[in-house]
Amino acid sequence: MLAVPKYGFVVLAVPKSGSTALEAAFTKHAQLVTSGPPSLKHVTAREFDERFVPLLEQHGYARADYEVTALVREPVSWLASWWRYRSRPGIAGKRTYVGDLGFDEFVGRVVTGEIRLRPQTDYVTSPDGRLAVDRLWRYDDLDSAFEWMRAKVGKKKIKLPQRNVSPPREHEVTAATRDLIEEAYAADLTLYRSLG
Repeated sequence: MLAVPKYGFVVLAVPKSGSTALEAAFTKHAQLVTSGPPSLKHVTAREFDERFVPLLEQHGYARADYEVTALVREPVSWLASWWRYRSRPGIAGKRTYVGDLGFDEFVGRVVTGEIRLRPQTDYVTSPDGRLAVDRLWRYDDLDSAFEWMRAKVGKKKIKLPQRNVSPPREHEVTAATRDLIEEAYAADLTLYRSLG
């Protein structure tokens, strides 16, 4: 999570959505950055409201002073990124390693819950399903989100670095696998499409 309330925004770090690059770009302008562990980096909108809004208020940043924003990714692309990321040679032998799985098998294990990946909607919606952030971007529009943030900060020299990029790994998405993903992550897909 990247809190830049002095310049009017907070970025919730939805996993595999470009938040590490945004953190690298704006950390020096931030008032609060939670880059690890994952339970702190990837706080949900609800957790942000409960834990960080009061903290920022104690330091002079009222909730009305900033917009909470995040990025979400198309579910097939999101899962493919997770699959590539967890296939890194450096984590071979660890519990999260999936380099020995094809994409279809990985998706099958995610859908059955054997591999747990929290839906993106969990990070940006309230328990009743309502959008709980002020501004939501498609991951495909990362450049637009960055430009919006850069304009808020008012520093033209800020660059968007590549960070946490998943290694290349070829795969094809079969129609059956696409259907499985779109059914299992239907709420994520609906949210993503609503931003188009």
